[in-house]
Amino acid sequence: MPPKKNPSVPLNQALLALTASALAIPGMSAQAQDLAGDPMPSAQRDSTLLDYRFSYYDEGHIAGSKTSSGQDSERYNVESHQFRIATRLGSKADLTADATVETMSGASPWFILPDAKGKPVQVMSGASIHDFRQALQVRANERFGAVTGSVLAGYSNERDYRGANGGLEGSWDFNNKLTTLSGGVGYTHNDLDPTEGASTRFPTRIAHADNYEVTGYAGLAQVLGGETVLQSSVSFTYQNGYLSDPYKMAYVAGNTVNDARPGNRRKLAWITRLRQNVAALDAVVHLDYRYYHDDWGITAHTAELAWYQTLPWSWALVPRVRWYSQSQADFYQPYYNAAQNNGLYSSDYRLSPFGALSESLGVYKRLGSWNLSLRYEHYSSGGAYSIRSIEVENPALVRFQVFSAGIVKTF
Repeated sequence: MPPKKNPSVPLNQALLALTASALAIPGMSAQAQDLAGDPMPSAQRDSTLLDYRFSYYDEGHIAGSKTSSGQDSERYNVESHQFRIATRLGSKADLTADATVETMSGASPWFILPDAKGKPVQVMSGASIHDFRQALQVRANERFGAVTGSVLAGYSNERDYRGANGGLEGSWDFNNKLTTLSGGVGYTHNDLDPTEGASTRFPTRIAHADNYEVTGYAGLAQVLGGETVLQSSVSFTYQNGYLSDPYKMAYVAGNTVNDARPGNRRKLAWITRLRQNVAALDAVVHLDYRYYHDDWGITAHTAELAWYQTLPWSWALVPRVRWYSQSQADFYQPYYNAAQNNGLYSSDYRLSPFGALSESLGVYKRLGSWNLSLRYEHYSSGGAYSIRSIEVENPALVRFQVFSAGIVKTF
């Protein structure tokens, strides 16, 4: 439940636990952060936890007015099953393992053409795409007094992709456990074997490529008074290798060419989070802000507000709203009227300028040692949500909804 006021403790330990997970390496501990964000903490250090969650992700169709065929086109949907086990190992160590199984199907944006008036219209991939992903992430923590050390390792496998990662993290509690300093490093290596690579149908598509990513972060969490926690972290990521999308093309002066992006990328992110206990209402307010910038020219801002409300009879309700806005990559264009001297081309909507707004509502129920949850999220993107005016929107900007349900058992 959201923390209650306790005169003998500066802030409920559940809230402090959330600050620790929220400062983890971006991408390395995403599942841990999602689970820790529940208003009902799932397990204590002396218990064992079993967790199952199902999610259904459904992208809205692209309207016929935005496609080259003039017909509405389906997009992606994903069914995801997440499993977690967390258990104690001795008096000072614990182990968490997260497994994910996903099935994906649908059509994907391919490239963009100009219509007779120069308006960009989307060409879709056509035949439905089917894929299957399996992933495993393991984390081991050991405490040495006020210091906690963590080792992380993971693997992900799809029909055309394999990725492996590893990382080290550490945290130090001091100032009577009112201050936590944390940091970590992570490494990821990815192998790509695109479907129909270098085939008769797609002779220019790569047959194999790889890339790697190195990430480091440092963070500080501080209890302010008896009801507030403020935390901030900075991360830097360096990517190198094949960073283009082998399944996308770009329209250049009447011809289509392969999506071509720089072979390296440097990313900087600064995240600040405020957790405010509202004791009179038995609730906690979450306010987050994230600044992002990379050397591809993208600058992005994310702001999120959530209210964790405890209700009678062991119920809890969490409404949440998130806003996002980004600029475009330097080399991005919906289509190209002439060849570029740098040889870089991408019409991927994820590199375009846009804004987005999402709203979600989670409902949680505790039944003894069981925790049940239901959550719905709606997301829409477009120029109307952007900080800056956008003259030409990418026609493939996405809108989606996510339904999820979970059950947790502690022993």
